This record gives sequence, structure tokens and C-alpha cells, in this order.
Amino acid sequence: MAIGRTDSMQELITILESLFDETIIGSDVNIVKHLFYYLKADNREFEFIYEEDNLVAAVEEIEAHSVTLMIPDLVEKGSRRARVRFEVMNINYQFEVVILDIQKEQIVIKTPTELQSYQLRTNKRIPVDDLFMNFIILFRSLSGGSREVGKNLYAESRFPHLMKEVRKDRPDSKLINIMLTEAIERISKDYEIHFFKEDEKLNEFDDFIKKTILQTSKTIYISDCNRITSYINEPNDEVLFNYFSEHKEMAKELGDEFALEFFESMRKHESRNFYVSYIITPIRLYEDVVGYIKVFSTAMERFTISQNQAVYIFELAEIISYVFTKIAIQYGSYETMQSTTKVVDISLDGLLFEIYDKRLFQYLKRHNIIKMFIPLSKERTMILRGEIIRFLDKGDHYHLGVNYFSSAPDDMLFLESYLFEKSMKILSE
Repeated sequence: MAIGRTDSMQELITILESLFDETIIGSDVNIVKHLFYYLKADNREFEFIYEEDNLVAAVEEIEAHSVTLMIPDLVEKGSRRARVRFEVMNINYQFEVVILDIQKEQIVIKTPTELQSYQLRTNKRIPVDDLFMNFIILFRSLSGGSREVGKNLYAESRFPHLMKEVRKDRPDSKLINIMLTEAIERISKDYEIHFFKEDEKLNEFDDFIKKTILQTSKTIYISDCNRITSYINEPNDEVLFNYFSEHKEMAKELGDEFALEFFESMRKHESRNFYVSYIITPIRLYEDVVGYIKVFSTAMERFTISQNQAVYIFELAEIISYVFTKIAIQYGSYETMQSTTKVVDISLDGLLFEIYDKRLFQYLKRHNIIKMFIPLSKERTMILRGEIIRFLDKGDHYHLGVNYFSSAPDDMLFLESYLFEKSMKILSE
């Protein structure tokens, strides 16, 4: 059922009519279309819920009866219905939409014909210009975002002591390093933890591996260094890969004979170093590959790294990448607090904060559960946990909207008092 126009809705309509040529003639479809125009004009990113995936979308094009959205991580699953959710003028909107077409990262939806669901904020956001915060990211899953039930629980159970340290507000990097090496040595005593340097001198094959990992960020697993098929046959695994794609690309560019000869030379080179099997998995800081963990077995040890053991190393590297980034965010936030984590506005429900680091902005889209430390006064630091639900690219800086889901005892009472004074004793609309 369509809904009537509130004062906030009428204010929005007035603004939109001043911005765009089309005018609203009273029907819901035009109001909805103008909401999408507003999202496009403000370059606003919003939620797109497709089956169980919570994705980030942006308006690409608006036609008479359809809207084209850009969704980078979209994977078609056969369903032709989805939900979109966004906030405009302090009102939260949600629509169920029909999908007309899916083409790679673009999806075309039918423009909704009526306002299906909306909710006016209970608590008004109060703008502030003298409030700053520290924050850390909280672990939700290996891949970030929503938990993959079973898979991530199993991964966490494999590293109980490591995960206990990772979940701390201030993980001990020295202790993390000890736990990392102990975990690797359960698989093999032959390993290398390598961080890339710009001017490092590498042989032909190590340089190729470095470029492959930097470009693809994939985990390379060679189960048998005595067989060329282990290097170039198509892999059948979700997280473990070989050089199949690189061989295919090289064959296309330089010919089948050259490509086969290159990987056969690589295989012989590694066999001369007595490799039997190995896994190379990237270490990332934010989403940037900065190095790798390489674990291998040799002819002297007389064992082969199994697929399950390779997955174990992959999961270990994912946790290490997460905790390295957590520590980097922690120190970056604490040391440059006033330039990176300014609070823009705040209410009893959530807040909007500002950052300047694009890498951090992109990373928080997946790892969006955070713990915030907000000094309301010299005597009181408020501790809140929340979920980032809005991501706004402002060009030279970024705004992120957080909804709280837990707080320290009595903190909300102190926040209420703070907002009461800031808002001239007006807390709700």
C-alpha cells in the first residue's frame, strides 16, 4: 500500500523539484524515481540485498521505467527479485524490486511503482564539530561481511589460542608472530614469511610468482612438483589455485609451445631445489598484498602437503592479514585521531564519522563491525559497538554511518545528556 506524504517527504520533494527537470505530479512512481535521482546526484552508495548477499550498489542510469545499478561483487544466482535499502532526508526506505537484466557488474531493475516501506528516525542526528573518536574493527568472519555459517566457525575452531588474541582490543604483535610460526610448523618446518620490497632482486620464476600474487591476490597450491599437470591443469577448489590462468594467458599471447616450456622450466627449477609440494598464500594489509607465506615439503622430509593442510595455511594467512590490518587501523586511529576519525553527527541510535584513507574506506565495506571509543568529556569515554551501514564517497574524504548495537553500562545516559545540551534540549523530531 502506498503511504502519504510526511513533512519530511514534502521537504524532499521540494528539494528534488529544484534540482531536476522532471516534476512530481502526485503519483508514487515519480516520488520513487526522484529518490533514485537523489541517490545518483549525491553519488550515494546503498544496500542491495540479493538472496542472502548484502551488497553495495550505486545508481548508474535512470530510464523511464527502469534503473541501472552498478554492483561490483554481484554474482547471479537465478533469482529475479531483490531488496534495496537506503536513507534520504532522515527517512529509511526499503523496496522489493524486480530484476530485468544482469550483465556482469550492472543490474537493471524495474522502477518500483509505490512507496513500500519507510521509517522516520526516532532520534534526531545532532551535527558536531568538536567530537572525535578512536575505533577498532571487530572480527565477524574470515572474509568479512555476514558470517558463512559452518565454514568460519570451523576455521575459528582450528586456531582457538590465536583467535583469543586476535579478538582483543590491542593484540600483541610479538605473541601473534609466535603463534603464527607455531601453527605453520604443525604442517612443515620448511616455510618462508616474505614481505615485498620495491628493489628486491629475484630470479625469473620468483619474480613471476610475485607478479602473479600481486595481480591476482590468489593462493597458489602445487600438490606435486614432479608433474606439470599440477601447475597448469584447471583447479577444482574455491580457495586454492595453480598457474592454470597464467598458462592460458601466456599461451594466448606467446603461443602454446612457449607457455608449456616456461612452466616446465619452473617445475624443473623447483624440483632441483627438492620441492615436493608447496603453498604460497598472500598476506594483505587492508586489501593490498604486501607479502606471502610459503610452506613447502622437500624430498628429504618425504611427505606431501595435502589439500586440507593447504586450506589450513590459507585460513591462517586470512586471520593474520586481518589482525595486521586491525593493528594498523588501531595505531592509525589512535595516533592521528583528529584528522582521520572526526564525528560529523551523532544521535542515540547511531553516528556519522569522517575519514580520508581510501584503503580503509574500502576495507570497512567488508569488515564493518567496529568498536568505538568516544571521549564525551575528560572524565568519560563512551564505548560503543556498531555496524557500518552507510558508505558515502565525498571525493576527497569519506563519510560512514554507524548504527549502535551495544554499549557500556550507563553510556547511553551520558550520551543522552550530551545530546540534550548540544541540541538546545531537543532530541527527537
